[in-house]
Amino acid sequence: MANHGDLSPPADGGSQELIPVIYQSPYSMTPQGPPCSWLFYYRPVPLGGFRRPVYEDGTTRVLCLSQMFSPDQLEDDEYYQKFCWRMTAEGQRSGGKLRRTVVPRPDPSGAPVAGVGKVFLEYADIDSAAYSKTMLHWMWFEGRQVFAVFYPEDKFAAGDYDG
Repeated sequence: MANHGDLSPPADGGSQELIPVIYQSPYSMTPQGPPCSWLFYYRPVPLGGFRRPVYEDGTTRVLCLSQMFSPDQLEDDEYYQKFCWRMTAEGQRSGGKLRRTVVPRPDPSGAPVAGVGKVFLEYADIDSAAYSKTMLHWMWFEGRQVFAVFYPEDKFAAGDYDG
């Protein structure tokens, strides 16, 4: 074993004990012939595991995706069904625990409908929604860049998709 000098852990004032670990590479050699070795300090994970991530203010279980399509595309029934299926699949792929997908559709009579042009994804928990936001925000979809924001759960539950 090579001489590593002082094996004491760095003085960082931490209360948790650091464990020295020496790694010797079987693939790289020093000019003198013995294998190269490195000294690392390992801090064990506490019994409670890692801390939960800290979320930004306003994090909810509902995501609102915009700038994905033009509202007139949703007038075609076949396109609308395929689009809803794709959004459900994308929401499950990016976040996992997707509960519900809402894609407001334009009224055939031309009356204004709240939330047209947006996609709402409701997740089972905040962790899934936060992860999905990081995956979907600024993603490209059919030549357009998607913008993802958290949407208030009370408005979503009331069916208020304008905002």
